[in-house]
Amino acid sequence: MPDVSMVHVDQALTNVSISYHNAQYVADQIFPVAPVTKQSNKYFIYSKDRFRVTDDARRPGARANEIDWSLSTDTYYAEGHALAQAIPDELRANADQALDVDVDTTETLTDLIFLQRELAVANAVLNPTLMTQNTTLSGTSQWSDYANSDPVAAVEAQKSTIQLQIGQPPNALLVGYPVFQQLRSHPAIIDRFKYTQVGIVQPEHLRSVFNVDYFLIGGAIENTAIEGEADNFQYVWGNNAVLFYKPPAPGRRTVSVGYQFTWLFGANTNGFLVKRYREESRTADVVEVQLYYDAQVVAATAGYLWLSAVA
Repeated sequence: MPDVSMVHVDQALTNVSISYHNAQYVADQIFPVAPVTKQSNKYFIYSKDRFRVTDDARRPGARANEIDWSLSTDTYYAEGHALAQAIPDELRANADQALDVDVDTTETLTDLIFLQRELAVANAVLNPTLMTQNTTLSGTSQWSDYANSDPVAAVEAQKSTIQLQIGQPPNALLVGYPVFQQLRSHPAIIDRFKYTQVGIVQPEHLRSVFNVDYFLIGGAIENTAIEGEADNFQYVWGNNAVLFYKPPAPGRRTVSVGYQFTWLFGANTNGFLVKRYREESRTADVVEVQLYYDAQVVAATAGYLWLSAVA
C-alpha cells in the first residue's frame, strides 16, 4: 500500500484559518466620535452659571433682575494616523485560495489603527492629571480584597460626586477585564443573587447591581514587547475602573467626559480613508488606511477614576 504522503498533498484549507484580533474596543463608548469638517478648530464650553441660585423676585413696575452668563473655548487638533502595506504582484499570484491578501491587509491595518486609538483614549482617561476626580486604591481598599472592600458602595458613593458637578447622574461604568473578573466573584455582589437562579454573574447582572445603563468591559490587549522579543501581552485598560456620564450622542450643549474629534477629510467609512494605489517601480499595489482624530477629556467632572481598583 502506498504511503499517505504519496496520495495526498497538503494544501491550505479554504474554510478554516486562524486570525487574532481585538474584539472589545470601548473607545467609542467613553469618548463618542464627534465628526468635524476642519483639522483644527475651537469648541465652546458653557460655564456652570445655570446652577447658581439667583434672586428672581420682581416688584410691580420694577425691572427684572438682569443676569449674565459666560462662555469659554478650547481647541482640538485632529492628528493624522496612517499605516500602509505593499502587496507585490508575485505575492498575490502565489497566494492560496484560502487567503485574500487585499482584505487581510486592509483589516490588519485598520485593526492596528483601532488599537492605537484605544490606547489614546485609555491614556487620557487613566491620567489622573486630566481626570481630576480620582482615587488610587491599595491594600484592603482594593476591590480584590473580598473581606474588606465593597465595590458597589464605592461606586454608589461617587455618583453624587459627579451629579453635583454636571447636574446629571452618571450612567456608565467601564472596568478593565481583570476588574470584571474580580467583580463577578465578589461576595458583596454574589450575595445579591444568592436566592435567584443566577449561576455565573454576567455583565448584564453587574449593570443591574451598579444601577447603570451601560456596563463596559475594556478587554482589548496590546503587545508591549519590542518586535523580535518575546510577546508581552497586557490589557489596555489594566486594573482600573471609570464611572462616567455617557450622552445619547455628541451634540451642542451636551456634557460628555470626552470626545474623539474626528476630521472627515476624504473619509469613506466611519472616518477612515482606505486607499489603494499602484507603485509600478515595486510591481506592487499599496493599501493605506488613515484616520484623523484628537481624543480629548473635555469635561473631567463628568467622570470618576479608580486606579488600581484590583490588585
